[in-house]
Formats: sequence, structure tokens, C-alpha cells
Amino acid sequence: MADARDAIYDVAVVGAGPAGSAVATYLAREGWRVALVDRSVFPREKPCAEALSPAVEPLLAELGALESILTDHPARLCGFRVYAPNGHFFQGDFAATHDAHGKSIFETGLVVARLRLDASLLDAAKRAGAEVREGWRLATLAREGDRWRLRSITGDELRARLLIAADGVHSTVAQRLKLHQTGRLRKVALVAHIRGITGLDNYGEMHVANRRYVGLAPLEAPEVGTLCNVAMVVDEARERAKLAGRPQPFLLEALHTFPRLRGRLERMEVVRKTIAISRIHVVARRIVGDGLLLVGDAAGYYDPFTGEGIYGALASAKLAAGVAGRALAAGTVGQAVLAEYQQGHAELFRGKGTVEAIIQSAVQFPPLMNHVAAQLSRRKAMADTLLGVTGDFLPTSAVLNPRYLARLVI
Repeated sequence: MADARDAIYDVAVVGAGPAGSAVATYLAREGWRVALVDRSVFPREKPCAEALSPAVEPLLAELGALESILTDHPARLCGFRVYAPNGHFFQGDFAATHDAHGKSIFETGLVVARLRLDASLLDAAKRAGAEVREGWRLATLAREGDRWRLRSITGDELRARLLIAADGVHSTVAQRLKLHQTGRLRKVALVAHIRGITGLDNYGEMHVANRRYVGLAPLEAPEVGTLCNVAMVVDEARERAKLAGRPQPFLLEALHTFPRLRGRLERMEVVRKTIAISRIHVVARRIVGDGLLLVGDAAGYYDPFTGEGIYGALASAKLAAGVAGRALAAGTVGQAVLAEYQQGHAELFRGKGTVEAIIQSAVQFPPLMNHVAAQLSRRKAMADTLLGVTGDFLPTSAVLNPRYLARLVI
């Protein structure tokens, strides 16, 4: 009897993070034979700000992962406060944005450690019927006729009609196929779990100063404790000498340079050591090929300030699964058929890059950031609208229009 591992799968998904686990779940539920592989053994840590935009929660529920996440009573954020270099701030509230019936579209957003989030999504993929292989490091991949052949460094092979690359911003698949190019932003992200920062409540915080920014996302409700995700992003070239070989000392020292964090850090204690990741701006030359789809961060990533990574991962996975399922059912997974995914992806993220570029410009030019913060602190409705766009439940056109932009700068 042939080993099951010699069989041809309908789909091979490389990368079992949120995007990979989600697309595997959707396709396995439809009855397709799915192999889901990842170089890591779960649960595992990942550098991430861990504050989920409100629109993520319905997707987690749809995937069957929300219930297990909620058993841990994760923190919920009512919105965000954004602090400019001069210390002035504006606040946006999720619940302030209403639908046509006057009801809040979303009340809160979850904060979930990636250790827990990824494990819950992977469990959902397993329950759906995906065959999961952990500790599976890709050695080679090749297109042979209308099939992909993948081999691990231990010699384990699998063949599949469709290959889905969901292995993140540094995607091995995309690099092997020469689909990635490094973006112009040279950023390094430093992420730690820290306890003891004072003044935390039910709002996330973004602090901008010295062309750096740091996000604070409480992992515990204020009445429970002060455990917090601290995610800082800095310019790689500008900070290289200070960063070299010392990411955690650099992070702790740099926190004191933000005006509205001074006096709040005396009792801080690092609970999970600092994880660093560089080259976080990548551009995908294309995200579709013959028998190939790129999803999540593998399809390109720009700037983590707006914190939309998990939503982008799950939303693109749902889109990819729909296109892939129809293509598999039709008996062809050629690039022309899968092009529907590229078109849908462009529509899904339309305007996002422009919003991110505007925010990044403000971060890099302190007088502009100070001015924007002052304008939004006086115009609360505009701050709530911006939060709705970055929270993935308002279209980018809500801010990318002449009236909004004129009021922002004048």
C-alpha cells in the first residue's frame, strides 16, 4: 500500500500562520485534500503588535477559532490614542462609528498573543481535515507539468495541484520563485511583552518621536494586570550602530525618549524577551502564477503602524480559498483562472497603501505629525473615522477624499 505522503494533494500550503491556517481551513472544509506545512513547531512566538482590528473577530468566528481564544478572556480595546512628538494626542473610538441604523459597527478590538492566536487557527485547520506537518523546512520546489513537487530538508516530499505561499514577509517560496523585491522602507521592528508600565487602560497607544514609533497593546484588562505588548519600529540605517547585537537594551532605552512615556517606566519588567525582525517592507512582483497563489504577508507588506496584518492575512486567505476552490472544481488552476484572486486582492486593499504612505510621511516629519495630531484632537469625528479605516471596517475613501484631507492639513 502506498504511503499517504506519496499521494498528490489538491493544495499544498506553505506557512501555518494566520493566513496559511485560514486558507487551509476553508479549502479542507470544502473537501479538498490539503497539506499544511510549517518550519516551526507550534505553539511558537512571532513578532507582532498583537492588537487585532475589530473586523478580525467575525473572521475568527467563521473559522471556528474565536471560541477557544475567548476562553482565555483576552483584553479588549475601546480604541487608540496616538501621541505626537510634542506630546499632544488624539483619541479614536471604535464604537463612535455607526451604521445606517445608528448602531455602532464595532465596540472593541481584541488583543491576543500570537502564541495563542496561531495555535487556535492551526487547531481549526486540523479539525477541518487539513494534514499538518510541523517542523517541515522547505529545501526545494519545482513545477513539474501541472503539479508542484516540494521536498523538505529531511527528504520528505509532497506533490500538489495548487501551491499557496503563506510563509510571511520573508516568504521562502516567493524568494525561490523570485517574486519578492525589498521595498524602499528599511525598518526594524522590536517586540516584547512588558509588565509594569503605568497608566494603561482599555485603549491602545501609539507614540511617535525621533522618527521612531512604538505601540502599546495591553494584554490584560486594567483590573487584572499590566502585561502589555510593546512593539517599536525604527529606521534600520539610522539606528544600526545602536541596535547591533542588543535589541532588548535598545528597546528599553528608546522607550524613555517618548515624551508621554516618561515617568511611566520605572517599574517595567520584561516578561518575554525582545524579538526583532528586519526588512519588513516587501513588494510582490505578482501574487498569482500557474498553480500558485501568495496570501497574507507573502503577498506584500508595507508598514505596521496601522496594525492591519492579521486582518489582511485572514481576509486574503478567505478570498484565495474562494478562487482556489472554484478553480479546482473546474479542473484548472492556470494563471488565467487564478487571476481573479489578483483582481480581488487589489480591490480588497485598494487605497491602503496610500493611507499607510501618508501616515509614514507624518512619522518621518515631526512638524507634520504634530499638526495632524492637533487637528484630530480638535475634530474627534475625523479621528474616529481614521480609526475606522485602520480598523478595517470603513473604506479608505472615508479619508482619501478632498474634504477630509483638506480639513486634516488646514
